[in-house]
Amino acid sequence: MAFKSIKNLFIVEEETKKMEEQKDEKKPVEQNTTSKETKTTENTVSDSKITWKTTTGTTDTGNISNTSEQSLGEFNQHIFDSLTKAISDSNLPGEDYLEFMQSLKAMKDLPLDENIKIQTVLATLSTKGLTVQRVLETADYYLNVLEGEKKKFYSVLDNQAKGAINAKKGKIIELEKLNKDKAAQIAALTNEIQQIHKEVENINSEIADSENKIKKTESSFLFTFDKVADQIKQDVTKINNLKK
Repeated sequence: MAFKSIKNLFIVEEETKKMEEQKDEKKPVEQNTTSKETKTTENTVSDSKITWKTTTGTTDTGNISNTSEQSLGEFNQHIFDSLTKAISDSNLPGEDYLEFMQSLKAMKDLPLDENIKIQTVLATLSTKGLTVQRVLETADYYLNVLEGEKKKFYSVLDNQAKGAINAKKGKIIELEKLNKDKAAQIAALTNEIQQIHKEVENINSEIADSENKIKKTESSFLFTFDKVADQIKQDVTKINNLKK
């Protein structure tokens, strides 16, 4: 079965177009008005989860249910294409669930009860060897294919998350080391400033002592100088008096 045909088993093209238009207009999908915009690229894995719901009650439209009750994600065409391609690549030979759904979808416009449509398709495909048991078994098989894709998704998500988180943790360690080095430098500079301040205080004290000693020496010098000078002046006076 062609990849496009398998895609159409799950969602009609009109609805896909509608979702794309809503995405272009930056509006949330009608079924999920509380969802946040999620972007998915080849290098980025979104951490949102899409709930896929296909039941016999919604076979006519092939809708994918993505309500706020089931998830906080939104329909993502890239992820949808990836999952349906995985199913297409795993398509079993012969008639199975996919062919059953394709035939059932082809009857969507017929005004018949859902059960009658199912019975009609089963009766038609039974001529090709398809049984109810085969439909159920292969449906489980494709569910397992999807589960396999889910495991791959979470493996990639986990690796990318760990990579991003480890990178940020490494950055934190680097910044904390830098902060510690800067703190050590600040402590060293603070200690150096304190030592310089203490040395300045010591030098100021020594200057004060030196100034005091100089003043004391000056005072002693002047005092002694006056004594000697006065003595000489007295002697000169006495000598001068003798001449008279």
